[in-house]
Amino acid sequence: MAPANSEISFGNVLFVTDFSASSELALPYAVALAAQYNGKVYIAHVISPEMFEFMPAALVPEIVERIKNHAQKRMAELVRNTSFYGVPHEALLEEGEIWEALKEDAEKYSIDVIALGTHGRRGLQKLLMGAVAEEILRLAHRPVLTVGPQSRDIAAERKPGNILFAADFSPDCAHAMNCAVSLARKFAARLISVHVIPNATEDPQIITRFQESFIGQLQELLPAPPDMSFKQEFRVEFGVPADCILKAAAESASDLMVMGVHGTASLARVGHHFGTTAYQVVSEARCPVLTVRGPLKATLHASDPAERLTI
Repeated sequence: MAPANSEISFGNVLFVTDFSASSELALPYAVALAAQYNGKVYIAHVISPEMFEFMPAALVPEIVERIKNHAQKRMAELVRNTSFYGVPHEALLEEGEIWEALKEDAEKYSIDVIALGTHGRRGLQKLLMGAVAEEILRLAHRPVLTVGPQSRDIAAERKPGNILFAADFSPDCAHAMNCAVSLARKFAARLISVHVIPNATEDPQIITRFQESFIGQLQELLPAPPDMSFKQEFRVEFGVPADCILKAAAESASDLMVMGVHGTASLARVGHHFGTTAYQVVSEARCPVLTVRGPLKATLHASDPAERLTI
C-alpha cells in the first residue's frame, strides 16, 4: 500500500475507445490528468478476433484489412479533432483479445490510470464495449476513471475543487483513501469522506451515536494533513449506499468521486453489497468516478529529488 504521505502519480493515462461518442467522453479528462502530472495520454483501440468468429475463413483477411484501415482513419480523426494542450500523446492500434491487449499496453507504457467513457443510466452493460468494460473495471490493477454523459466538460488546466471519497473501511477502501488523499493534496481540494449505514433507524439518539462513532473512525482513517494542504469534511449517511453517495456528491458539488471495489468479480456480482453500489454509482454519477482495486504506485517525496523512490 502507498504510504499516506506519498504522492501517487496519475500522469500516464490509457484512454480506451471504440470511437463511439460515449467512449470519447473520457478523453478530455485523460488529457487534464496528464497535463497536471506532466504525463502522457495513450489512445488505445483494439481490434478483437471475436469480430471475425462467424465469418467464412476465406473472407477474413480482406475484412481484417478493411477494419484496420477504417480504425486508422478514425484514430487519425480523433487525434486531429482533440485539443491536447501540449500534452504528449500516442495512438495505439492493437489486435487481439481486448483485455489482454490493454493489459500489455498498461505494463509496457507504465500506465497509472485507465480512462473509459460511459452511457450513464443504461448501466455498465452499455459501457464502451459492453462486457469488456466490466472486465476492465473488475481486473485492472490500476485505478479506472469512468466518465458519463452527465459529467461537465473539463479543460486541461481545470483542477477538481471537491473530491468525494466513499469509505466502507475495507482493505480496498484503504487503497482508495490513499488515492483520494494524494489527489486532494495535489489539487489543494476539499476532501469529503462519506460512510453510509444501510440499516436506517428513526431513533435520533441512535442516529447521533452512529454519526459520532463513524465520524471518529473516518477521522482516524484520514488524519488531518500536517501541511494542511487540503481541507477535510466528514459525513455519515443513512439509507441505500449508492443513493446516499450520489446525493452527497451532488450536495457537495463534487468534481470527482473515489471509491474502492472488492475482488475480481465485485462489479458483476449482484449479491455483493459494495459491488452493487459501485456499479450503480459508476452508472449514474454526474461527475467522473475513480474506482480503485488494490495498492497503487507512489512516488515518495524526499528532501533530495535524487532520493525519490517509486514503489
